[in-house]
Amino acid sequence: MSHCLHCSSPAPSNHDFCCRGCESVYELIHQGGLGVFYELKGKDSLSPLRERPFQQRDWKWLQDTVDRALADGDPNKPLDIKLGLSGMSCMACVWLVETVAKKQEGIIETIADNTHGSLEVTLIPAKANLCDFADELHKLGYDILPNKLGTQGTSSGLVIRLGICGALAMNTMAFTLPRYTGMETSDDLSGLLTLIAIASSTLALLIGGSYFFKRSWQALKTGGVHMDLPISLGLILAYIGSLVGWAASHEQLFYFDFVAIFTFLMLLGKQIQITSLNRAKNRFQTDNTIPEHYTDADNELIPTENIPKHTRLIIPPGVVVPADSRLIAKSADLSLAWITGEPTSKIYHHTDAIPAGAINQTSTAITVETTKATSADSGISKLCQLTPADQSSEDRKFQQKAIQTYLLAILFIGILASGSWMVFTGDWIKSLQVLISIYVVSCPCGIGLALPLLNNRSSRVAHDQGIFPIADDFWEAVGKVSKVIFDKTGTLTPDKPTLKSTYALEALSQEDQQAVYTLSRASLHPLSRSLFSSMITEGMIHPDMPGRLEEIPGKCITLHAASGDLYSLGRPSEEQVSKNDLSCSLTKNGEDIAIFTFEESARASAPTSIGKIDQMLPHKPVILSGDSESRVAKLAQELNIEEYYGSLLPHEKEAAVAAIERTDHSLYLGDGINDLPAMRIATLSGAPFANINMLTANVDFLFTDETMSFLPKLILLSRWRNRLKKQLIAYTLLYNAVVLGFCISGLMSPLIAAIIMPLSSILSILIVTRNNPNKQSFACIAN
Repeated sequence: MSHCLHCSSPAPSNHDFCCRGCESVYELIHQGGLGVFYELKGKDSLSPLRERPFQQRDWKWLQDTVDRALADGDPNKPLDIKLGLSGMSCMACVWLVETVAKKQEGIIETIADNTHGSLEVTLIPAKANLCDFADELHKLGYDILPNKLGTQGTSSGLVIRLGICGALAMNTMAFTLPRYTGMETSDDLSGLLTLIAIASSTLALLIGGSYFFKRSWQALKTGGVHMDLPISLGLILAYIGSLVGWAASHEQLFYFDFVAIFTFLMLLGKQIQITSLNRAKNRFQTDNTIPEHYTDADNELIPTENIPKHTRLIIPPGVVVPADSRLIAKSADLSLAWITGEPTSKIYHHTDAIPAGAINQTSTAITVETTKATSADSGISKLCQLTPADQSSEDRKFQQKAIQTYLLAILFIGILASGSWMVFTGDWIKSLQVLISIYVVSCPCGIGLALPLLNNRSSRVAHDQGIFPIADDFWEAVGKVSKVIFDKTGTLTPDKPTLKSTYALEALSQEDQQAVYTLSRASLHPLSRSLFSSMITEGMIHPDMPGRLEEIPGKCITLHAASGDLYSLGRPSEEQVSKNDLSCSLTKNGEDIAIFTFEESARASAPTSIGKIDQMLPHKPVILSGDSESRVAKLAQELNIEEYYGSLLPHEKEAAVAAIERTDHSLYLGDGINDLPAMRIATLSGAPFANINMLTANVDFLFTDETMSFLPKLILLSRWRNRLKKQLIAYTLLYNAVVLGFCISGLMSPLIAAIIMPLSSILSILIVTRNNPNKQSFACIAN
């Protein structure tokens, strides 16, 4: 298996690119003299582009954003606009975006942030055309979005803490080093150096340690315990003991350097974890199918959660109807796939009732009037709750029990050893030194740094296979999975039907192909999207044909070409094709010139991959679908899946997954809003990254591989990671046993601790970075 020259995702054997979109962007970048982008990118993975660079985008909202920001201001003065930007994954992307911006007239400065998926633009409104800039970025695979930053935790605040604590740790080490090298305590300078070291350590504890103290306290208040608690206790006890040693003038109790260094290393591990997750999530930002605001008939913005009853809303193409409504427009073509799982669309006419969750597939905006107000209790709001399900109570109890046992054991060993020294020697200084040294060396320093590195490394390997983790507990959850649950439409099958044959396209003249390209590009209907995708895949890429487009919802889309010809792409007559076929016809001046027939088929490699999953997991997979029983049964038979259920409503899927979770840990793969309740119940959830149908905040990972071959690779990668994790834990236990023996025997000193703890961290890192997953195993799965 080869990898795409643009995005580094898996590509078919002997192919340079995974799709036409990546090939087009690769050529554009080199034609623009920007080939250094690939040198900067290195081996970093991008998201595959498919047909996205060729799709039309309406940037009217962007111009409206500029107009609102300008208000009554001077258009000849600089204006700052804050936006979102999808598709960025590395510093090479930042360089490319900012380089393209420099070539735009009227744009003074741009600041792109790939960690948060944001873009700040300073421009002269009278000179700059932000829509043209957005089009240029769109052709390169980056889409400007409304400003909304969804990040894991407070990453920017953590970066500041990390930077300050890094400086303080170096300061503490620098001013502690003279004491370790033999400076006499009677030296006047020694006291000053010690004071500076204490001040640096204190600041590190207050600035960096408070991050862990707060999280530990919040967990304890809710009855929870996690790894931040032993970190917090180790820092506090080491600092208090060091203060006692300083007050009593006993340097063998000085662990101020440990406090500063340990704080910095733990913050570093946390930052690695958060940065990795933020980049994965913001890479896949898309225009929300359910926006935060809707525009009413008076062009006023209304928050989605507070739309009153009897409000007329403008629903743009590809956007969901947020509440039960009635249609004000003459007619509209709407998809109910999010609600029912059915891949087909439905035609609505004036005054027809429209359910919340229907998606406008008409190529123009439609007007609806709400018959119910939106609220937190509305059906669509419940389906779109962004709060992920908590870990199962069993998992929480096990983790808390393990941490509690570890803490109690360390506390008992420390008190017993310290008490023994006090009883048998009467030396309270030595007794306190033993106590502090036990609590210092038993802090989870190595594992606290190495485990986030292992997760980050596993994620980078997963990126090469088209798998992008988003949730912070993703890798722990994967290791528990014993059963896979599939949705059907958009998951086991592609998100749109597949063109059976390209013969009808190839038989058309270049002019007629150009008309089909223009018509299918302008339509959101699933068959039009499939036809457009097939043309891109086959390299039938044309400029738009000049003319006027007009759509009759549910019937056809027409093109009044400048040449005088009238083209129409729409439903064929019943005598042209059987009722059970998915098809559309192309007419020219009223005469049929082509019939395009589609089929709903499984993703490539699905039968083979599901067969491998059967062998790798203890329980067989199951299909839970909102689609009709007959369609589900046909696909299940094709994929050799014995257990399947169709015509399920969202709450029925949720109940089915809940029943499975009582005995197994499940991975739920779905793609629509009707899957979200079930996804919240499953141990792990994933979705294909598609153009318009998924809210990324609700899943644990996304996959960009259009085949199903990623699934056994994910299980194989999880097992590789678990082996390294077990080796790391085994080393940590062995290390603790050895150093605790030194501590109990009274041989541990601040100098020895200052040496062995960094060495232990280095060894822990070497354990999780010393080898790679078996590439031959990946290749076998791919084949």
